[in-house]
Amino acid sequence: AEETQSVDVLDFENELLDPLYRYWATVPRSMFTLLKAICGGISWEEVVHPLSDVDPTTVGLFIIYILFAELAVLNVITGVFCQNAIDSAQHDKDLVTQSILANKKKYIQQIHKIFNDIDVDNSGTITIQEFKKHLNNVNVKAYFESLELDTSDVWSLFRMMDTDAGNAIDLDEFVAGC
Repeated sequence: AEETQSVDVLDFENELLDPLYRYWATVPRSMFTLLKAICGGISWEEVVHPLSDVDPTTVGLFIIYILFAELAVLNVITGVFCQNAIDSAQHDKDLVTQSILANKKKYIQQIHKIFNDIDVDNSGTITIQEFKKHLNNVNVKAYFESLELDTSDVWSLFRMMDTDAGNAIDLDEFVAGC
């Protein structure tokens, strides 16, 4: 009985040393070997060599599997990640657009406030006298300078904003001019 037991142990050890048995003996082992081959867990040469001893066709099938897995499947996965990144960037563009529109509303509200400050008689229009008087105001002057408008020539600035040449600037002209 001892002889039988020692032969079984020897056969088992020989089977573990045999690369064909170690990598390809069962379907689960074969699947695990294929997984390790595409994930870099094992050298392709190490697992192909025992296959070449069995049949050269199996080497061809292994190469086709590697090409398919590396080129097709992994490229599809990479494409999905890239598409998600593009979608995320588009979402960011939408957020930037919303932010710009929100800032535009605040900007127009500020212009309305400045217009109302300059229009002291509440006529709905700004005359050259009102305009000239308020250009001496530090806040109004700083605002026009932030728009890169030269406030030194009041008359030219007034004419530029008075698009209908009515000698008065209404709210729409003021907003458009700013």
